[in-house]
Amino acid sequence: MNQIRLNRTTVVTLLLSALMGCREVTLVNHSFQRVIINDFSAPLRTLLPSNNGIPNSLILRVSGTISQPVVLVVNNASTVGGKLSVRRDTLAAGSYTNKFFSGDYYSNEETELIVTGMSGTTGSLIIEWYRR
Repeated sequence: MNQIRLNRTTVVTLLLSALMGCREVTLVNHSFQRVIINDFSAPLRTLLPSNNGIPNSLILRVSGTISQPVVLVVNNASTVGGKLSVRRDTLAAGSYTNKFFSGDYYSNEETELIVTGMSGTTGSLIIEWYRR
């Protein structure tokens, strides 16, 4: 009998994909994540887990086409007393190829990305975000 062995990251990715329908989240490692969004009917929330290194920047790279503005919010999710907003960017309707957003970021704590499309937004985005 053949057995298939999956590592923990693959299992988590498969479960997240199944739960989110037309949304795909790929955790490449503890500092890098790829999110594919084809459904903007509800906000997408995804977390970069805490890790051991100390980063010095946070980078978001966006590609795709959207019909309405989309808001990207990054929060430090592990802040005592609630979430601390790290950055907020708005993508205007249009097409993007490797659009970069970056800034200083020194936290290795759990970090949250929230992607929210305006009502009626169609299209798709690929967002890669990571600490470096």
